[in-house]
Amino acid sequence: MIRQIHRLAALAFAGLVLALPARATPYSTDYTDLWWVGLAEDGWGVNVVQQGDVLFLTFFVYGSDNAARWLVAPAMGATAAQPANGTRFSGDLYQTTGPWFGGPFNPAQVTANVVGSATVTFDSPASGTLSYTVNNTPVVKAIVRQSFRANSVAGFYYGGMLAIASQCGNSQNNGAVDVVGSMTVTQTGVQTGAQASFQVDFFTSRGATTCLFAGTVVPQGRLASITGGNWSCSSGGTVDNRGSFTMTGIDPQRNGFHAAITATDQYCNYSGRFGGTREAGT
Repeated sequence: MIRQIHRLAALAFAGLVLALPARATPYSTDYTDLWWVGLAEDGWGVNVVQQGDVLFLTFFVYGSDNAARWLVAPAMGATAAQPANGTRFSGDLYQTTGPWFGGPFNPAQVTANVVGSATVTFDSPASGTLSYTVNNTPVVKAIVRQSFRANSVAGFYYGGMLAIASQCGNSQNNGAVDVVGSMTVTQTGVQTGAQASFQVDFFTSRGATTCLFAGTVVPQGRLASITGGNWSCSSGGTVDNRGSFTMTGIDPQRNGFHAAITATDQYCNYSGRFGGTREAGT
């Protein structure tokens, strides 16, 4: 079956390049979300908005008088020295004041003073470490995306898996592997424990082929992940490939979805992308 998938690559690749949606940013995982520590610090949080390689952070914090403070880090750029595993951004932190919300807004009354700096290091698409200083007071927090309403990826798409095969039992099978075609995605529920299946139907020289990826969805803010999923491919009722997979950074949007995938079967290891463009009218 691996050979059949490789033969399909030349025909499928051109269509998939047009079909798969672009990532929200070409620089990294899109870290745009509401982040927090968890219920242990319910009421504290930070909004992260990413455009390109710059983050804009707004903080939910309080002063020594327990009154809210308006802190922003509007231009956090990627640091020159990046961690071996992850992505790091840093920039100045400002405290702002402005006119009373019940009266007319006068931009001339807005002040923004540098009170420190902020650095955030993401070690995965859904977790990181935020350190910042406000008037010489240091703060360090382990942050995760806040989940309050998970997305569903269910729908009809054109797409599938674009990956690189490695460590194959037959070294001739190392290289690009494309499993693309009409894809039907089902998902039962949107909370932790929801089950999702991704059925990709396409044709090889052996005829109609189906690859099925299935697993448990774990919401992570606006994204999600699947760990320990199972996948198999069959032609003519015969199962050819069987193994496990992990998807991270599953990002469902109106026009499609995309994720990173690592997988293994009895032949090879695979690492690449998984996603599709939603079919019109669905």
